[in-house]
Amino acid sequence: MTMPRVQTTEEGMQRAAQEFSDKATEFTSSLQSVDAQMATLRAFWSGQASQGFAQAMSSWESSFQKVINELINMLDVMGVTTKGYVAAEDTAAGAASSFGAALPGI
Repeated sequence: MTMPRVQTTEEGMQRAAQEFSDKATEFTSSLQSVDAQMATLRAFWSGQASQGFAQAMSSWESSFQKVINELINMLDVMGVTTKGYVAAEDTAAGAASSFGAALPGI
């Protein structure tokens, strides 16, 4: 089975990294907002139903935080990948120009 060919550009990698950054920021803000709303709710609601709801929300918040952490991890990976991609492009461009110098008239 042939593997699909994957291509990207430095610009594409930078746009993807920016999208991950934007979403991580947006999601973190949303999580903080939910936390604030939960604090308000806990101040006025008690009892067994309140405890069950709080446990469910705690589980949800933990899962959502994992999503945020993975976005941040992808940012780290994208940063390294983008730097590696730029370095590889610079090396390839240098090699191409030395080929051009070695083969005048082409």
